[in-house]
Amino acid sequence: MNNNTELMNQIAELALAYSGNAMIQWKTNTGRLREEPADRSLLGRHLYLAEAFRKPKSYPRQRNYYGLYYFAQTKSHVWHESLNEAIMMAYLDHTESISAINSQPMRMTFTDGSWHVPDLLALHTNHRQVVYDIKPVSKIDSKAMAQFAKTLAVCEKVGWGYRVLPTLSAQQQDNLTHLSYFKHPLFHPGANAASALSAQLNKPMTFDQAAGILRPDSIPHGRSALFHLLWLRDVRTDMNLRIDGTTLIERNPDAHL
Repeated sequence: MNNNTELMNQIAELALAYSGNAMIQWKTNTGRLREEPADRSLLGRHLYLAEAFRKPKSYPRQRNYYGLYYFAQTKSHVWHESLNEAIMMAYLDHTESISAINSQPMRMTFTDGSWHVPDLLALHTNHRQVVYDIKPVSKIDSKAMAQFAKTLAVCEKVGWGYRVLPTLSAQQQDNLTHLSYFKHPLFHPGANAASALSAQLNKPMTFDQAAGILRPDSIPHGRSALFHLLWLRDVRTDMNLRIDGTTLIERNPDAHL
């Protein structure tokens, strides 16, 4: 995904105008509605396990597409309200290390009476809790920026991280969608084959060369296994380019292959 540091810097600058005071409402897994002021005690309320504060409803001629995304890391289904939300959930599933995640986790009611339901709240494996909003760049206007700024101010007061996720490029989205077809553990080539590939990845090699190492007896099965390792980030490639047999694959230095 394109670097959105500039966007977050703009939001942070706007957030300086807000106190971060707000009331937070959420639903427990028994359906009980709770409300507390925004402060650090909310870090212990495990809102990443809360029920979705709202769930989408169908209606005639609706333009958005809602449904459930299967989040592979947590082995759970997460509501999404649009295809863009679904692809960005896949992006987080692929790029981040997450222990728990839910959608529409709470409602923030700000001091001016306005309110906002963030798109996601995730517990990362490093124990950091991060609130996410998903918004295509084309729809980020001054009103959205003000809402993001208020949300960031609240998150900073509580101790949550905060990120706004814009749209992926068309090629990144195509590649990510294809990789997601191979996220099931049954596509894993096995520890011995993965280790053999790692031992030979001293320098980049083509996709088909790597697939041949994983499954010398079957290039198609080797390709499936390699797509799975790409999904897991055990190996990596340039997601801005179309993936084919000549695509360069390299070892991910952050992986434990």
